[in-house]
Amino acid sequence: MSTEQVTVTVLGRDYLLACKPDEKADLLACARYVDQKMAGIRDAGKVVGVDRIAVLAALQIAQVEHVA
Repeated sequence: MSTEQVTVTVLGRDYLLACKPDEKADLLACARYVDQKMAGIRDAGKVVGVDRIAVLAALQIAQVEHVA
C-alpha cells in the first residue's frame, strides 16, 4: 500500500510524517490529542522546555493507555 505525506502541528511546530491513506484521519486525531496535552502542560506554567513538556505529555498518555 502506498503512503502519503501529512503535516501535523504540535505545540506550534510542524512535522512532516508518512502514513497510509487509510490511517490519515487517526494520525491527525492523535496529533491533535498530543497537541492538546502538551498545550495544557505548557499553559499550566509549571514546566519549561518543549522536551520536558513532551515527556510529561507522553507519560500522561501512557498512563491512560496502561490503565485502560
